[in-house]
Amino acid sequence: MLEHSRSWKYYPAWVRVHQRDRFLLWVERPENEGLWTDPQGRVPSFDNMAELAVLAGLLGVSLAVHQPELINFDSVRAWLEKPAKQVPCNECLAVWNLFDDLASGTGAAFLGSRRGPVRNRVFDKLYDCAGFWRISLVQARQAKQWRKEERTKLRRVLEQGFRLWQKYVYRAPNPAA
Repeated sequence: MLEHSRSWKYYPAWVRVHQRDRFLLWVERPENEGLWTDPQGRVPSFDNMAELAVLAGLLGVSLAVHQPELINFDSVRAWLEKPAKQVPCNECLAVWNLFDDLASGTGAAFLGSRRGPVRNRVFDKLYDCAGFWRISLVQARQAKQWRKEERTKLRRVLEQGFRLWQKYVYRAPNPAA
C-alpha cells in the first residue's frame, strides 16, 4: 500500500536517456523531494505520460497539472565522454538535481549531496552559469572558468549519478496492460 499524505504533491519527471524519452513519478513532501519508488525500492520509468498517469491512478494519487521540462541525460553523457571547455551548465544542473532526487527516493548515498568546499563551488558555478542567480559580468566570466579540481568533482558526481540510475531505475511495463 502506498504511504502518502494529502500534503504530498506528485509530478511527472521527463528525461531523455539513450535517445528515448522516459517518464517518472516525482514526489514533493514537506520534508524532502524525491522520485517515487516501488515496494522493492526501485524507480519505475514509463514510455509516455499516459502510462505514468495510469500508475498515479493505481496509486490513488493525482498528478499535478504541470508540463515537465526535459532533462537531457544524453547531452550530459556526451559531455562526459568528450569534455568540451564549455560545461553544459543547464543540463548538468538538471541532471545533478534529478540524481539527488533519485538518491532521496531510494535512500542511496549520492556524492552530489555531500557538502564540501569543492562540491559547493561546483554546484554554485552550475547555478551561476545557468543564469539562475543575478550576477555581475565578472561573476559570469568566473562561472565559465572551471578549475581542474572542479571539473573532476563535477565528472565524479555525474558519473556516480549515472551508476545510481543504472542500479535503481527500470523500464516498467505498461501498468494498463
